[in-house]
Amino acid sequence: MDRVLILYKGEMNRTVKYGITGASLAATVLWVLALQFSQAGSVTALFPLVLYIDTTLMSFLLAGVTLVFETQENVLQSFLVTPINTTEFLLAKGLAVVTSSVITFGLLTTYGILFKNLSVNILGLLAAVIVISFAFAQLGILMTYFSKDFTDLLMGMFKFAIVFSLPTMLVFLNVFNARWLTTLQYINPTKHAITLLQASVFPVPQQDLIISIVYILVLSIAGFVGAYKLFDGYVVKGGA
Repeated sequence: MDRVLILYKGEMNRTVKYGITGASLAATVLWVLALQFSQAGSVTALFPLVLYIDTTLMSFLLAGVTLVFETQENVLQSFLVTPINTTEFLLAKGLAVVTSSVITFGLLTTYGILFKNLSVNILGLLAAVIVISFAFAQLGILMTYFSKDFTDLLMGMFKFAIVFSLPTMLVFLNVFNARWLTTLQYINPTKHAITLLQASVFPVPQQDLIISIVYILVLSIAGFVGAYKLFDGYVVKGGA
């Protein structure tokens, strides 16, 4: 556990060094502006969507970007000759991503409650933010394993957003709600992410909530196991 904490501190320091913390705070400002210029009655309904973007796409990108930069600086290669194991490293990276999402959640929730009469289940949302951001951090790590460089990672995230995130947002906003799409959405990880976030704001079908909880937990475990098994090969190659 001590090594995980040391690695976690290193991850947090590198997010500052690489400018990721600044970018994350800038994104938070954009979310605040989105809430500010929303109609008073729509802020609570919009809140899950804002958190959805941050906990899925931002977590995905944050985990991947730090891994790319660490590879370029040969940080990962040093792990081959140290007592630090892969599990500890991946846990620390996941915790760093979760921390970023929790900070964003805290800032947005505080602003919403103080200035926009936001009414949400804070503990329920916090739990959802933690598990979702961890799960999508694992997906970001896996995507990085198969990306040639930073640009390739960004393109991969863009494709992921088009294929998975956009349909979920369209359904959430009732822009496109065909039966075949809502059915197909049950295999989409982002659909289950937004369901967990919605559940702390307004009622969702109990069956959907249970399915989403199980799905995200399984995704977290499966993603972590996949990241663990492929890590050594990624490090030995010096990147993708």
